[in-house]
Amino acid sequence: LEARGGGSSSEPPTSIERNQSTASTVRNSGIIGSGPMNGNSMNGEGKGRNGSSDVMGEMSGPAMTELMALINQPQALSENLRNLLGSTVGGINGLLSLLQTDSDSGINPETAANRRELYGSNFMPSAPPKSFWQFFMDAFDDETVQILIAAAIVSLAVGIYDDPSTGYVEGLAILTAVLIVAIVTAGNDYEKQRQFLALSEANDDVDVLVIRGGKAKQIPVADIVLGDIVCVEAGDQIPCDGVLVGCDGLEIDESALTGEPDDVEKNLESDPFVLSGCTTAAGSGQFVAIAVGNHSQWGVIKRSLEKEQEQTPLQEKLDDMAAMIGYVGMAAAAATFVAMMFIKLYVKPDYLADVSIFSHALDAFIIGVTIVVVAVPEGLPLAVTISLAFSTKKMLADQNLIRVLAACETMGNATNICSDKTGTLTENRMTVVKGIFADKRHDNAGDLNKPASISAKALHIMLQGISTCSTARVVAPEHQEDRPQIIGNKTEAALILLSSSVWGRNDNTDSRRSSARFGKRDGSRLFPFSSARKRMSVIVNQQNFENSETSEWVLYHKGAAETVLGDCSFILML
Repeated sequence: LEARGGGSSSEPPTSIERNQSTASTVRNSGIIGSGPMNGNSMNGEGKGRNGSSDVMGEMSGPAMTELMALINQPQALSENLRNLLGSTVGGINGLLSLLQTDSDSGINPETAANRRELYGSNFMPSAPPKSFWQFFMDAFDDETVQILIAAAIVSLAVGIYDDPSTGYVEGLAILTAVLIVAIVTAGNDYEKQRQFLALSEANDDVDVLVIRGGKAKQIPVADIVLGDIVCVEAGDQIPCDGVLVGCDGLEIDESALTGEPDDVEKNLESDPFVLSGCTTAAGSGQFVAIAVGNHSQWGVIKRSLEKEQEQTPLQEKLDDMAAMIGYVGMAAAAATFVAMMFIKLYVKPDYLADVSIFSHALDAFIIGVTIVVVAVPEGLPLAVTISLAFSTKKMLADQNLIRVLAACETMGNATNICSDKTGTLTENRMTVVKGIFADKRHDNAGDLNKPASISAKALHIMLQGISTCSTARVVAPEHQEDRPQIIGNKTEAALILLSSSVWGRNDNTDSRRSSARFGKRDGSRLFPFSSARKRMSVIVNQQNFENSETSEWVLYHKGAAETVLGDCSFILML
């Protein structure tokens, strides 16, 4: 479980004097143990003052936004860093003071609404939706509809000229049909747009971990305000622009903004800036929000990248088929028009003797238009679009979000579905059911529902390892009958739940982490899990268990059993 070096020095030990281990399984393999330490860690500290009702002192909203823009210029790392360290901002500590926040406790929750009113919310801009009238006008861009309108106008003019009393009926009937088609098309397009907007809002509705009032809590990404302390770890997307106040081995994929394929290593000295729209590739970090919503770099870019929903492969094929049938229909209409005019001009049958050439040509034109209208299945692509949009809306009501319409077509042809079980077919909650603790085996889950029957020192070592060698959090429920909220890795959360249960004598994980002072100068260091190392490690500066007046550095590991046990030299006994 641990490797320790004695002494009260504030620097990490240069060598590991002894190693000890213990194993625990959480359904699938999970182990806490020790071994050689490798990996990189970036740490720093930042202290400010907690926000009060007098948000940001006397600085106005535009003035604060302009000041934050000085340290958040696109593609200008050197200039941003120079402005951050300059006298105007005063470094990370000065930034925290300006924003009236604290790296450990965050902002005062009571000031969140005022900050949102002054500096905006973290709502990404989007193109304004089209109105019904715009869709109605767009419906007349269809070539077939335009042909129908032309035919109706010609028919109306000729009809009124030949028979003022009833000659307008045919032309008026065609115009009425065109109007109905335009209204129905506009209504369907407007409803489809509304459904897509609802899907987009659900797609963007994700929760992020922030520190407010000294407590960690999950809030919707749109609720982030200037000065919030946001916590991210590997796999998380950066929700807003910010400046790091603490990090451990943090690497960020900035390809979405810069196009560079390599991950960027972040630290508090040379590159403390994180940008919205990027993804955390490795490590963990905490940063203070300096730009949200429209003012963030991703918000500016998104406004220029806004585009309409793309068509699915099936919709494109149907459009191509409709166009092909339209060409055939127009060829047939043209052939019909030519044949009818040939009969009138050259065959000259008796039943057409009293019909003028103009009237016959108009009749032939109307018949040709009718052939085109009947031949083109313009309603088929529209029907498929409405069907797909309706199905995605119904599935959303069942808590199934379809981000891409083409997925509906793909799943419709699926015969076998291979799915990750955890979080898909289950609740994505894990509990410890058996394990080996200090050489004592527990195969019965009931043994974990009573106090651990091991020595106080052994229990302290394991609880310290569980608390510090983890980034997950367990938030107590607001109501006693509700289950606690799990934030982060579910396997780590299972171990934390075990330590805070009767088995671990209701241990306080948050207190142990706070004492470890992660990310602070001379504080504990975290080495994130990686697939190469197959473990996560922390080196903790803690009080000596036997002599509280001295401190010691202890290295804790958590990872794959075969890897961690292979590095252990000793076994933690009762």
